[in-house]
Amino acid sequence: MNQFTQADSPVLLPDVLARKASADGIVLTICIPETLAYFVGHFDAIAIVPGVVQIQWAVHFARQYLGVEPVFRHMEAVKFKELLLPGQPLELQLRYSDQAAKLEFCYRSQHSEYSSGRIYFHDPRV
Repeated sequence: MNQFTQADSPVLLPDVLARKASADGIVLTICIPETLAYFVGHFDAIAIVPGVVQIQWAVHFARQYLGVEPVFRHMEAVKFKELLLPGQPLELQLRYSDQAAKLEFCYRSQHSEYSSGRIYFHDPRV
């Protein structure tokens, strides 16, 4: 069963409540919307944000706030430690090294680290 009508646009991103720039990146305070499209079918017993979506969000916000433009190359040390649930407020820390073309991401709250990892990019112009 589809929870959206044709007039509705599916919710694909978390709500950004605040942002704070740091020397090498940004920290976003986000909240997971209850109506997130990715909850449909993932899973019936409990809605959780899929890991691939967490990675997609990290790249999306790195492009939006840090100007990351290179092409995805590979990931390493990606760990999913705790579930991201509907209505959950948390922080997304993004640090980008232009020289290494490396994005480090971490979803966390005061009590837990939910997921983290490194995403490497390749600039096809080089």
